[in-house]
Amino acid sequence: MRSPPAAAIVKRLEERIRSLLSQRGRIALAYSGGLSSTLLAMLVRKRWELECFAAGVKGSPDVLAAIAARDHLDYRVEIIELDVATTLRIARDLRTSYPSVSSRAIHALVPLAVVREMTQKRMLLTGFGTRRLDATFESLLIGWKTESPLFEIFSRSIPGRASLQAAALSLGLPIEWTQTAHRAPAKGAGIDRFLRTIGPSGNRNTPASKFH
Repeated sequence: MRSPPAAAIVKRLEERIRSLLSQRGRIALAYSGGLSSTLLAMLVRKRWELECFAAGVKGSPDVLAAIAARDHLDYRVEIIELDVATTLRIARDLRTSYPSVSSRAIHALVPLAVVREMTQKRMLLTGFGTRRLDATFESLLIGWKTESPLFEIFSRSIPGRASLQAAALSLGLPIEWTQTAHRAPAKGAGIDRFLRTIGPSGNRNTPASKFH
């Protein structure tokens, strides 16, 4: 299916964001520094106060990207530093709460779950949407009261990366920021090596202390 043009993507996202946030106070965005979350940040910041939260290991791609957005794009950013103990606790809690969700989706959800713990009283947005991870993914986000405008609008016709890049460029994002490669959430947060120590049931396979 052909992707919608950049102007149509921006218009539909703006309409969705406006409907979500018109009567809200402080807005939080689970920010990875990737194309989707940066596109959302650009649109939200046009009209509302926004604080971005990036969860990851010190020096991970997501954390470095968030710091760069703070320093060069003037985003309000809070870094939530992850360690092995927090990562495994969150992953096990997710596995217990959602036993039917795949391990791949559970791993992808860990950084978002950490941000959610920190932003319980705010509207929380996420850039999830360019790849469907699980059949139950959408209902899980709804249950978390977490909004993914891309997922909600384009769940059956996800725009191609080139179209998202064009949308971001049309809003003034520097071209180098649109060329960031897609990162799986766990890898971007630098926690994939921690998550490999637990099996599908949540049991540990390898002593976590090796990562300290």
